[in-house]
Amino acid sequence: MVRINRKEIEYKNAFYHIIAKGVEGINIFIDDIDKNKFLQLLQKMVNSYHIHLFFYVLMDTHFHLLLKTEETNLSEAMQFLNSSYAHWFNLRHIRKGHLFQDRYKSYLILNPLYMYSVASYISLNPVEAGLVDSPENYPWCSFQYFISASGKTAPPWLKVKEFLKLCQTNADNFVNFVKDNNPKNHTEKVLQNFNKTTSNYRLNTNTQAYLPKNIENILVKVKERVGDIDTNKRLKHLLVYLLIKEGYRINDIATSLNLTRQSILGINRKIQKNLINDHFCQLLLNRIKMSLFT
Repeated sequence: MVRINRKEIEYKNAFYHIIAKGVEGINIFIDDIDKNKFLQLLQKMVNSYHIHLFFYVLMDTHFHLLLKTEETNLSEAMQFLNSSYAHWFNLRHIRKGHLFQDRYKSYLILNPLYMYSVASYISLNPVEAGLVDSPENYPWCSFQYFISASGKTAPPWLKVKEFLKLCQTNADNFVNFVKDNNPKNHTEKVLQNFNKTTSNYRLNTNTQAYLPKNIENILVKVKERVGDIDTNKRLKHLLVYLLIKEGYRINDIATSLNLTRQSILGINRKIQKNLINDHFCQLLLNRIKMSLFT
């Protein structure tokens, strides 16, 4: 299979969710010294490559970034960050070989609602991992800078205010949203909210009076309010699950999305399984439904 050149999918002024993991699941951060060094290199990357960094979290085995590129230089920026840190890490810990698993993963973000969900998911990573009970207690995540009572001021290279402006919200609203979706407090709440979101819109269980009958109209609405399913596989799969759950015919869904009936059924089974343990999957599904029914 021919590997796609990342240059072909990079754009100016584009928003990305970045994930990089240690090779074979190894720890890429051993202690606070490692994490501080990584943040130093992250700051250098942001300044040198004109990156707008909105969010980050450093976990033991991986890290997440939410950022915007002014130029088509995501590959160069991430190459600098990962290679510089890997070289430093290997020297410090007297090891050889690759530190990161393959290349980083990058997910293009085309809508503020999706970006909001990604930031929420990043914030809750330490909670999901059982490291803290509440995200503001984790020192290696940018969520701490949204807490006014903490007294912590965001560094100039972290664009907290820009993120809030893009998402048309304020710090308190964002913090409350993240805490409301804290799985430590209520693992079932997100799924319960998903089912309650449209309860006032339902006329009966056999109609979609609150959704357009034409799936094409739903696709337009999703693209306007959430993101482009053609460039976001996870979003597309969640939409398939939602349409089936709301009673749309499988053949109609397959036709509208240019998929086979078997693919639709497979996607539905996969999402049903993912919703049990994947908090981001739950969170994004809730946001999709909210965006369609409000």
